[in-house]
Amino acid sequence: MPNGRHRQPSRTRIALRSPLGFTAAALVLIAALTVAVPAAVRYAGCGETRYLRIAAALSIAPVLQQAAERFNEGGREYSGVCVFAQAAEVPPHRVMTEVSGGPTGRSEIAPDVWVPESSAWVELARVSASGARTIDPDPRSLASTPVVIAAPEDTEGLPDPGAASWEMLRPGERPGGARPLVMVDPNRGAAGMAAMHAVRRELGSGDDADTAMTDFVRDAQPDTAFGEVDPAAVYPVPAGPAPLAVLPERAVIDYNGDSPATPLRALYPREGTVSLDYPFVSTSDDPAMRSAAEDLWSILRTDPYRERLRAMGFREPDGTASAPLQSARGIRAERPETHGELTGDALLSSVEDWNRLSMPSRSLVLADVSRYMRAGLDGQDTTRLAVTRRAAQLGLSLFPDNTELGLWLLSSDYGDSGREEVEGLARLGAADRGNGTTRREELQDIAEGIESRGGEPRLYDNILAAHETVSASYREDRINSVIVLTAGRDGGSSDISADELVAALQDSFDPERPVTLFIIAFGDQTDREELADIAAATSGTLSVADDPDEIGDIFLSSISRRLCVPDCGR
Repeated sequence: MPNGRHRQPSRTRIALRSPLGFTAAALVLIAALTVAVPAAVRYAGCGETRYLRIAAALSIAPVLQQAAERFNEGGREYSGVCVFAQAAEVPPHRVMTEVSGGPTGRSEIAPDVWVPESSAWVELARVSASGARTIDPDPRSLASTPVVIAAPEDTEGLPDPGAASWEMLRPGERPGGARPLVMVDPNRGAAGMAAMHAVRRELGSGDDADTAMTDFVRDAQPDTAFGEVDPAAVYPVPAGPAPLAVLPERAVIDYNGDSPATPLRALYPREGTVSLDYPFVSTSDDPAMRSAAEDLWSILRTDPYRERLRAMGFREPDGTASAPLQSARGIRAERPETHGELTGDALLSSVEDWNRLSMPSRSLVLADVSRYMRAGLDGQDTTRLAVTRRAAQLGLSLFPDNTELGLWLLSSDYGDSGREEVEGLARLGAADRGNGTTRREELQDIAEGIESRGGEPRLYDNILAAHETVSASYREDRINSVIVLTAGRDGGSSDISADELVAALQDSFDPERPVTLFIIAFGDQTDREELADIAAATSGTLSVADDPDEIGDIFLSSISRRLCVPDCGR
């Protein structure tokens, strides 16, 4: 299995833009929209004074701010309404929420003009009735820049700029060996959406593809930024291999222009990439604001502002490189192969895949320690319990600190319930016992010391009890599940039968609040058909492991099941 999955939180990530940056940006916009009317306006003779509110992506906001100043110099008046332009940098995902109605309806700070980095945001906003009514379906592009894969120029095994592939984003496929991948969260940047879409397109569909996509997301997530990635905050790294980065080409140009110690090379995937087109979008249904927006557009298309965009590293709207870009270090001036596939269902699927696979887990683990676990694993010089112990330890290493895990041990020797509730559901990174030990460390110690208790497993009774426990304390912000490590035999030890358990699970399973069962049975002497029916009742899976080396892949495959819940087939 590829390396890199278990990295500690990246040094690079803490240097990238944080959610606080978005809060600050929003406050800037709010302040700009609530300032007092300038003194000169009071004597202008206007029947009414209005503000043309402009929200722009960080990378292009300076040009919009300059154009707003030019707009205001003209003393604009529309049917007795004096209009003044105010521009600010606001993250695209925040504006998308505002213009599409958002959870609380249309906000007073929703802009009249919006310039996001990509028309992908416009398409997302137009999904809502509010967005479809007010947002131009075919916005005009101010400038463009392709999404590229960036790497330090001295990276070993780096392909020619035009011979790169999106495949190199995957763990184990990166040039020069294992190295991190830095990109923007797909919920907050089109470059991240493009990466997710490209990897999914390369992998295709099916169970194996979903497992590989799970591996990619879990590897990329620790180094994902919450805003536009600033290469100067990533390179050079203090220790370890330098990461690859998914960036807009203009970010590479801007970074290399400062003669950095670690210059970057832009790689253009041969399968084609996405062009960020910086659409100019009017979002108001007010005639005066629409007319004012047209005048602002006219200003932006004059030579001084077009030259400013070129100097900032942008290409022309059609993707051609201007004279300043022809000699820019680290890029290929030739217009890259692009496609328009990041639209519609593909766009939504890219974001949904990321969200489902990156959402924190909340799992109650049931470990069978009954007499059945003492048996040897077929064809292996080990017992089922030893493999269970190994599986528990591996699972603990796979899950990040924000995972909530609990542990029950199953054996009738523990009393009438047939279980010992060793640990309740709590975050692995929590150290709340007063001794400085994290919950992960405590569970690792417990896993290392698991021994067979003997007796019967009471498997069916305890699966139902565990499912009810997790369902009763369901958390909307997490993937809720029950993981069962077992010999796969109930042996008639439960009060309920397999059929009764299936019926109870089908009756209680809520597709809006799904709690999924993942059963991992060791050895071939398992009640396969019964266990498969039990797992399927919750859109879960049964995996039968005959080889201890399969366990890691089984965990990844189980996690990938998130992509279809609650509508998974067997």
